[in-house]
Amino acid sequence: MYAFVPKNGSPIDLEAIMTIADTPSVVLDSFLQLRWGEDVKGCILSGVEPNGKRPKKSGPPGVMQFSISNFVLSEGVAIVPLNGRPVVVHFSESQVLQLEEPDKSQNNRSIVISCSKDYANANGKSCAYLKVNPWVGVVNQEDVDQQTMTVIANELAPNIWSTDVVRMVSLEHPLVETIMGLLDKLEDVVWESDRHGQPWQVQRLGREWKTYQSKASVAVTGARIALSMKPTVTGERVRVLTNLHWQLQRSVEQAAQALSNWVGVLEAADQYASVFSAPPVEWDEM
Repeated sequence: MYAFVPKNGSPIDLEAIMTIADTPSVVLDSFLQLRWGEDVKGCILSGVEPNGKRPKKSGPPGVMQFSISNFVLSEGVAIVPLNGRPVVVHFSESQVLQLEEPDKSQNNRSIVISCSKDYANANGKSCAYLKVNPWVGVVNQEDVDQQTMTVIANELAPNIWSTDVVRMVSLEHPLVETIMGLLDKLEDVVWESDRHGQPWQVQRLGREWKTYQSKASVAVTGARIALSMKPTVTGERVRVLTNLHWQLQRSVEQAAQALSNWVGVLEAADQYASVFSAPPVEWDEM
């Protein structure tokens, strides 16, 4: 890897120019690895969201109801891999999408952004830049290519979609507000629960029921703080709710069940499927 170091009298050769051109991709790659890990090559930074109807009470975070054959995609910004290298795509205004897709399909589908490139020309001469053309389309979920596509939404059922797939959202986003509402309800469940559940039966935390309630309440508060510190990405929200569910299973089972019921069913949880998992064995040694 080379680093461009401007210096008076130094020649600007092809390698120097390529190093300058590679800088945005290096920065974007670093950002993606920091927030997502090495497997994710693209994400939604803001907007680029269907105008679907959100559920009032429950369902995986980000679930929406809309028809794939006619919906509006909001303006926004996304990082999209182009030949394995990330580029920033701006959608300056909302757009109506009328995709030639049936509302029902034998395979679950994904709405994705992909990019193609054209070599620019001026007066018949090739320019030293490429023209990047974003495209929004539909593919089967098993055909999503992380090297060339960024997922906007995954199909859960006919006209039901999960939009929290690879998405960053602000603290004011309705998705975060929905989770915060869940945490409020869980807090009530914790303090209104009676002595019951496997942790209480085996006296995991002793003989004082308020110890179990306090442990669960602290876990809920920790989840609230984690989601209130900064804009979060999908993986971070998944980890927060998964760890919260693990702790509730070890203290107040009724609250753990309330969290599971709120997310829905494993088959339609999409990115939030890990919420239904049991606490790691290592937790028993803590």
